[in-house]
Amino acid sequence: MGLFNYFNKKTVPSFEMEPFVFKSNQHQRYKGTEKEGDLQRCFRTVSVEKNTNGCKGYQLEPGKGYIVKIFNDDLGKPQMSDKPMLVVRKTDTSVELRGFPIMAQGPFGWQEVDYSDYGLNVHFEHEYVSKCVLHMYDRNTFIEYRYVDESRLSGTAEYSEKTEAEQYAQMATCEAKGGNCSRAHQYGIKVFWSIISDGDQIKKITDVQNIALALGKTMEGDYFSGETTLQAVGIAYYFLTKAIKQGCENPYLYVYRFSLVWEYNKSFYHLFACSEDRPLNTFSMYDPFCQATMMSYDHHMQGMQMADMLTEPRIARLDPALGNIFNEMYSKYSRTPSEQIISIGNEYHDQVYKYLSKKIEMNDFNFE
Repeated sequence: MGLFNYFNKKTVPSFEMEPFVFKSNQHQRYKGTEKEGDLQRCFRTVSVEKNTNGCKGYQLEPGKGYIVKIFNDDLGKPQMSDKPMLVVRKTDTSVELRGFPIMAQGPFGWQEVDYSDYGLNVHFEHEYVSKCVLHMYDRNTFIEYRYVDESRLSGTAEYSEKTEAEQYAQMATCEAKGGNCSRAHQYGIKVFWSIISDGDQIKKITDVQNIALALGKTMEGDYFSGETTLQAVGIAYYFLTKAIKQGCENPYLYVYRFSLVWEYNKSFYHLFACSEDRPLNTFSMYDPFCQATMMSYDHHMQGMQMADMLTEPRIARLDPALGNIFNEMYSKYSRTPSEQIISIGNEYHDQVYKYLSKKIEMNDFNFE
């Protein structure tokens, strides 16, 4: 077992969370949804320990909750003071811990502090911790700790019945199952660039689902910029939708498609506009007509997301954040029959998919 797997492996819990140690080699701070500062490439250790004997500096009853620690490996000292937390939510792929009011030792004796402003979201993939996100809710700030494996990637076989893109997608799947999410993402990026450099192979791809999952997972990270982002969104959406249309039943196809529409709404503005043969670069954001168009496209995207959630309810269990997004949207349309929402949402999906299919089948990846 390599260093990554040794530190990041997690035993599947039965009735309580299993303690773990996660080694991060880069982290990014966010204010709201915007990045705050540059990506930090340095080592941090995030650990969750079971409370067996209380916690120094707190009036904490032994056995209550867990102790969350973040250690600055570069300086050889804690990054923050230890935080007692409780597990407040568990799903198949994540655990959410939250602080609580507690008596703490201060310079003027014992005083109550409210640590409910602190939380830690732990994300798992194939029984391994994939990333840890420390939340400071009162400041609308969070820090995402992750591990990126920068060792050399394997190449594809020169002679194979599978296309290059399919081979990279298979490597991405194998790395994900082995707990190395970083390399899975990197192979997903390889899938994208393989398709861009040799569009002819798209007609030869038979394992559409694996391509879709590799691209869908990669799009959860911040790996593309500029014009490339729109290309990556379009290609990922194309394969996710194609796999769904083929009857593939993996729920993550819907998870990634829902997330893609939510995270990259600006890209979908362009895709909708192009599908209607009126590119957005001809519009002025100060034009009332343009503003009305944006509102219309927002409605389209909400319909697409609600249709996916109503069709595949497991999305909410696999990614509670997406479930919360759905609940907020659905509250506005709760009196509309689900069948009608699904039908309308799928019409919007078809509109974007048909546009992308026509472009991609002509090896035209300019979706502007």
